Amino acid sequence: MQKEHIKELDVLRMIGFVFVVAQHVFGAYAWREGAGFYESLILNLFYVIAQPAVPIFVMITAISLFYNHSEGVNIFTFYKKRILYIFLPYVIWSIINIMDAKQYGQASFDNFVGQLAAGTGRYHLWYMSMILRIYLFFPLILWLSKRIRKLPKFYKVGFLLICFVFYIILLKNNGITFIIGKSLFKTPTYNEQMFIDRTPLLWSIYFVVGAYVIFWYPHLIALLQRYRKFIVLTYTPLLLYIYYIQINPHFPGHNYITIGYLYCFLKVSYMILAFFMFYSLASYIVNQKPKLYRLFKDTSPYSYSAYLAHVIVLQAVAMEVDKVYPIKSFLLQSLLIYILTIALTIKVIQVLSLFPFSKYFLGTSCNYYKEFFNKRDLPFKFIGKGFLPYRRGVAKK
Repeated sequence: MQKEHIKELDVLRMIGFVFVVAQHVFGAYAWREGAGFYESLILNLFYVIAQPAVPIFVMITAISLFYNHSEGVNIFTFYKKRILYIFLPYVIWSIINIMDAKQYGQASFDNFVGQLAAGTGRYHLWYMSMILRIYLFFPLILWLSKRIRKLPKFYKVGFLLICFVFYIILLKNNGITFIIGKSLFKTPTYNEQMFIDRTPLLWSIYFVVGAYVIFWYPHLIALLQRYRKFIVLTYTPLLLYIYYIQINPHFPGHNYITIGYLYCFLKVSYMILAFFMFYSLASYIVNQKPKLYRLFKDTSPYSYSAYLAHVIVLQAVAMEVDKVYPIKSFLLQSLLIYILTIALTIKVIQVLSLFPFSKYFLGTSCNYYKEFFNKRDLPFKFIGKGFLPYRRGVAKK
């Protein structure tokens, strides 16, 4: 029996995508030479707001995987789907990204297999090195999670707290990956070291939290509705703290801030709380803003391929804007690039979905023409290989 679709994930996927683009645009312009100081402060605020992008995607992945495989997993089918609709599009878009980056002298096809493993084909592809290993080990993770779920509530809460503490310690001491690299390879290559640096362990708490979200889903929804204001009130000071840490080094005569366990604790708390805040926002959109939700629903299937492709579009848009529409304000320029990159990337992916076998390089079987020709205000409806007149209330779906 097909499970009920979690509509909030449609919204969250697109929030995650626009946050990824925000990091790459606003992060690049924040302290660029020539940017005004106050412009830089605003751009850094946008950047910090968007920082939860990867945690959001990791938690979405956990929620989707555990929700869809709560009753077990067919290992052959599971890996087949991930190879065809996750790994294959990644390989194809890695090739395209490297070809594009070569125009700017930023990439080459040297050791392409190593680049795929380490996610070094282009700067945004590091995420794939990490998430592919989660998919690889998921059947084992699922088996372990079933054992944990059978434990009394006290032990389940204790396991979550242990994971949180372990993650804070690991995050504070993440330099251990360099020690591991030297131990395994003596003199590791760039790809070898990056492969180790991008271990899923450095993002593990978000996957664990995502699993707990789906395990306690009914209770979680009730808690989010009850404590929505509290979440916002707690999120805001955490956001301001992370923002202060971000901009502090650029103030004259600033005091050096040691990045210790407290900072790691507050930053992880900020990331997790941001997810719950945006989940509450997604729930509000789903239930109160049907037209806006429709926009998220129509674009959500393309979020993965849009993520793979967006840097190509971003680079082209940035060069075009700088050449044809030179804007003195870095804030206005980055906002224009940001909006155009999001809109054009989604539209390019939607057009590509019209091509045969597009699901193998986009990772989705959703076709844009189905959405386009199902609009109820069209005078014609696409049926089979031709068009038939369509009148409201007469033609059947």
